[in-house]
Amino acid sequence: MSNFMMNMISWILLLLVILTLYLIDKINHLAKMYEAPKPETEPSLPDFGAEIPGDLLFSGLEGKKLWDAMNGKQVEGFDATLIEALRPHYEPILREHITASFKDGIEDALDGTENHMPSSTRKISTARGHIQSWLPPQHLGSVYRSALEFAGSYCENPDPEVLLRLKQTVDSVVDMLYQRVGITNEVPFSEFLFEEMPVAQPDPASDDAMLALTDDSGSSEVLGDGLLENSDTREPTPEELAQGLEHVQAYEDQQRQEVAAETVEAVMHPDALTHSDAAPLEAKPVSSGVCTDVAQVCPTPSDTACVSEEIHRS
Repeated sequence: MSNFMMNMISWILLLLVILTLYLIDKINHLAKMYEAPKPETEPSLPDFGAEIPGDLLFSGLEGKKLWDAMNGKQVEGFDATLIEALRPHYEPILREHITASFKDGIEDALDGTENHMPSSTRKISTARGHIQSWLPPQHLGSVYRSALEFAGSYCENPDPEVLLRLKQTVDSVVDMLYQRVGITNEVPFSEFLFEEMPVAQPDPASDDAMLALTDDSGSSEVLGDGLLENSDTREPTPEELAQGLEHVQAYEDQQRQEVAAETVEAVMHPDALTHSDAAPLEAKPVSSGVCTDVAQVCPTPSDTACVSEEIHRS
């Protein structure tokens, strides 16, 4: 009896353990079935930020590697057929790089910046983004120095021979670069690089004599019509200055005529000078033009000498 009970209890406990494991498995399965579905995420696009992406046409081919490939050198990962197909698309990049180096020389000459070697690497914008271009520094230096001389010494003292030399230098350098990459240069760069004479931009602050805001320091500024700020006086105009000069010249002419009249009277009446109650001649400023007038009214050289001596005494 006791053995039978022990076996019964053992089987009951085994069934309870199996039932417990079965219930735990069922609960986990039901929990996974009723779990909230996760939202589907869309594939994220690459974030380039504010920077324009590189030119996909030349993807992986930039800088000196691009220059070497266009020069016929073998570049790993790019076959000759692909390089030949990219050659026509490389011409605008080459032209823009050369033109930008020439403009750098013009700007440095106008700003008074010291001569320096331009950078061989430059970011060039294309219709598909941008690309890093590389050109030999010795060739870019020749283009840069030609632009520097064109906007500097040539503008100050134009010389047709100097201009011809600068154009020939730029064209020869450009033709050499185009030949190295196997592209035909149809238009000489000198036809559009030297088209206009470079002129420094004027300071916008000194363009017009406009009304300006001032502080309370009492400094005067031109307000228009010759009036000065914080002042009741008016600056004379050029027309008024010319009119004043005419008045001064008229006054000097009148003084010359008075001196000439007194001289003629002294020559015609010499006895009046020796009279005791005769009034002495009034001293007046005599300019260099009086001697000519005296020579015209004096009949003889001796009379002229007497008049000149009398004027000197008076």
